[in-house]
Amino acid sequence: MRWLNETTVLAQAATGFQSPGGGGVNRPPSPLTVLLSRHTRRRAVLGIIAGAALAWPGHASAQSPGPRKIGYLHSRTVAPNSSTLTALRAVWERLGYSEPETVVLRSADGDEARLPELAAELVDLAARVLIAVGPAAVKAATAVGKVPVVAIDLETDPIRSGMAASFSRPGGNVTGLFLDQPSLAGKWVELLREAVPSIERVALLWQPGTPRDQLEAAVAAARERGLSSVVLEVLPQDSASAVLVLTGGPKTGIVRLGSPGFLPMHGTALADAATRIGMPTISFLKQHARAGLLMSYGPNQEAYFGRAAILADRILRGERPGDLPIERPTHFEFALNLGAARALGLTIPASLLARADEVIE
Repeated sequence: MRWLNETTVLAQAATGFQSPGGGGVNRPPSPLTVLLSRHTRRRAVLGIIAGAALAWPGHASAQSPGPRKIGYLHSRTVAPNSSTLTALRAVWERLGYSEPETVVLRSADGDEARLPELAAELVDLAARVLIAVGPAAVKAATAVGKVPVVAIDLETDPIRSGMAASFSRPGGNVTGLFLDQPSLAGKWVELLREAVPSIERVALLWQPGTPRDQLEAAVAAARERGLSSVVLEVLPQDSASAVLVLTGGPKTGIVRLGSPGFLPMHGTALADAATRIGMPTISFLKQHARAGLLMSYGPNQEAYFGRAAILADRILRGERPGDLPIERPTHFEFALNLGAARALGLTIPASLLARADEVIE
């Protein structure tokens, strides 16, 4: 665990942190010659068509033999009650897919070094499209290179990373669910400041090794609003209390960066430590507000994550991933925990309470 200041993050970003002639006697062709000529031409045309199909991007999804099968790859868990899997399962079952016959699940259980092997295994098991959750899983799935990938990656900018040419027409072998990082990061900082007008600094909890797009957007959002920022690099083995002690000072708000693929510090442990130390905290995940954090703001996961199953089904039915627009969420949810506010000694403005989609007592 270590901390980075705003200047360090911005400096790293600036440096690239990225017609034949001839004579002869004219005789009418014999019936056998005509038949052979037609047969030869037909074979040639069919050969050209087949070759074009093989060369066309995304042909694997449309031309592969066998049943339509989805491979699901997650960095940490395929537990039945996980929010991502629950949202996806409801949709793919409605579309006629079932586990394990036409949906195969694999998880690295937190060991991201296993992801390339698991992605290759899913392809060997005849998965014709991979739904990959989290940046590391998406990277492993795209590296296989044999099947289309539907990404659920809420930390990476797909254009900046080179995965897509544009949001409306990705153009390659990857489509899926990605966020507008600057607007989301700005919203986190705004909500913290509105709930606690006295804050002067934000501490950003970030897992090193994950994409920096979300981190850099949050640093910029804080600076634009007149707040300083400090980045706390959090590893899975770090304790919440030890991390938060480094934030230094009561006028600090905490933004827990990350998405469903990033869970090095569970919501309950972070909430307990933040309350004990007196740090107002906001997270991407609604379940963290329910676990005791002050606030959460992010997409409606049940509605949004299920879209990945629909994209996978469309690819399996013959559409090319490069033609399917990347989908960004249209419905965001704001949850506010009044119990956490009381424990922190905060009085939440009525205007903020009125905007909450869920108020937790």
